[in-house]
Amino acid sequence: MSDRNSSVSRSWQGALLGVVVAISAGATPVRADEGQRGPANDRDEIADLMYCYGRGTDAIGDSTTNTDPLAAGQAIYRKCFTPNAQFRAWFPQQPFDHQAFPNPDAFPDTAPTPFVGPDAWAEFVNGVFRGNGYNFTQHMLSNINVTITGDKARLTAYLNASHVRSGTGIGGVSRCVAVANGTYSMYARRINGKWLATRLDLTLITFNPVFQSGAGC
Repeated sequence: MSDRNSSVSRSWQGALLGVVVAISAGATPVRADEGQRGPANDRDEIADLMYCYGRGTDAIGDSTTNTDPLAAGQAIYRKCFTPNAQFRAWFPQQPFDHQAFPNPDAFPDTAPTPFVGPDAWAEFVNGVFRGNGYNFTQHMLSNINVTITGDKARLTAYLNASHVRSGTGIGGVSRCVAVANGTYSMYARRINGKWLATRLDLTLITFNPVFQSGAGC
């Protein structure tokens, strides 16, 4: 092997050894993601706000094991939203100008009226779920992207949510499974050292039954 090749080999070995030592010491490998700006721990804390919302919503959706699903969801929402946070939802065929961070003024005649406060939003969600007879829901979140500017942040996430009316037989088919797809847009602020969500917008592109049996949905 030439001296040049030996030098390159030693350089690679040194680099790999450095990675091994860093990982062994508990260091977190750093990678640059386009659109992901800010310290990793801040991004994780902000992303957790979105996961917190999903857990709260599914607590409301679960009227099978929760004796008071509304109260269960409200308790979770309060951990991740400010008391005066605003919530809006655009349903399929309700016009919006952007899937992410829609402008309510783009279509003022049909824009949703915001719900103020996590308790008010939880009551709305509970009304939708109970009104449709759902006794389980499961919200899957993906493609989470966080942008941080000082003590403010914005987040987007894709939604795939199943809404279930259970069947009657053990191991049998469900009466109804309706699936929603859309985009969440969240605003957050660091308040007294803690990130909290201040606004959440949902633009739904579909909310349809994908399976029905018996009396259906």
